[in-house]
Amino acid sequence: MSYYKDYRLYGFRVLTLIAIFLAMIAGFNGFFDPYEVLGTPTIKRLNQVKREKDIQVRLFKAVAVNRIEVKSLFLGSSRTEFGLDTHHPGLSEHQPGYNLAITGGNMYEVRRYFDHAIATQTEVKEIVLGIDFFMFNQFRENTPDFKEQRLETRGWFVGDLFVGDWFEILLSKPAVISSLKTLKNSFMRPNNPGFFYEDGRRNPDSTIEQVYFNQGIIPRFRMVLKDFLVRPDMYGTYEISPDYLKDLQAIITTSQQQGIRLHLFISPSHAMQWEAIRVAGLWSEFEDWKRTLVSLSPIWDFSGYNSMTTEAIANPMQYYIESSHYRKELGDLVLNRILDYQPETVPSDFGLLLTPTNLETHLEQIRRSRELWAKENPEWVEFVEGLKP
Repeated sequence: MSYYKDYRLYGFRVLTLIAIFLAMIAGFNGFFDPYEVLGTPTIKRLNQVKREKDIQVRLFKAVAVNRIEVKSLFLGSSRTEFGLDTHHPGLSEHQPGYNLAITGGNMYEVRRYFDHAIATQTEVKEIVLGIDFFMFNQFRENTPDFKEQRLETRGWFVGDLFVGDWFEILLSKPAVISSLKTLKNSFMRPNNPGFFYEDGRRNPDSTIEQVYFNQGIIPRFRMVLKDFLVRPDMYGTYEISPDYLKDLQAIITTSQQQGIRLHLFISPSHAMQWEAIRVAGLWSEFEDWKRTLVSLSPIWDFSGYNSMTTEAIANPMQYYIESSHYRKELGDLVLNRILDYQPETVPSDFGLLLTPTNLETHLEQIRRSRELWAKENPEWVEFVEGLKP
């Protein structure tokens, strides 16, 4: 009998120690809150630099957009995430705003974050959606940190968080590592803003430092262009997804039904990015994609070889981080055009609202502009062609 009591006492002590250990881990991660989803107060040099949000973009943005009474939204991929500032004066009557664009998202993920935002934020009246060719590639699957359960529904939530996320936030090994990094970054670089500003926009300087390791502009162009040309979910293998087109149509239809003013635009990546599409043998598909988009809705086109996208490649560049991502300075001009705010500040060849009436003329103009650019920049044409596998 005494052996049985000793065994029970031993088991109780083990369970108690385990519970204490788990509570300590949860408390540690809860204090540092590396993904900034728990609302823990920040203390300088301890937990205020949240660089680890970058590995949980879809988690922290799903939570962040619920904590403010949003009236305007930006949606799209990381191009929109870098380039569009919610504080643009053309949106002064629709504040606060939030940049809900998600890194590397396909069109389905974008649609689900749209659904999430309008289901939880009833005051949204203005949405700017940046769409990109790669987002409609049927080989581009949902990213690993995308979870349906944390979006739109409130059925399995504790506070602002889906119950399944609590373990990942408080008890997982990645969370412990992220908390330690948060402590290190907060102590060593207390004034560093991290990867994101408060409105959800990405910080280009942190990206250049942490992702590109402060390499010069040409290595950054090479890295991004090669990635697009090699990866099968980018330009390596491409086929337009009918389902992703339906997702865009759903956003358009729902916006009309909800009385939301929706602005669609094609991102102003650098001319070298469009050259990569040509080198990949996808130019016809690129044009057909635009034709399909215009059949769904008028859309602003900032792509092609215009006075802004052909900015000379130099170190530093005023408008570009590398070939894919543009800076706020160019994003402000995009919003000026779309919102008709100080239109005189925007070059005349930058941004055209495409309709079935002007589409073919516009596509022909881009082809002519490309021929002129290639004739004047043969070294950059050769640069991109040399990256093709």
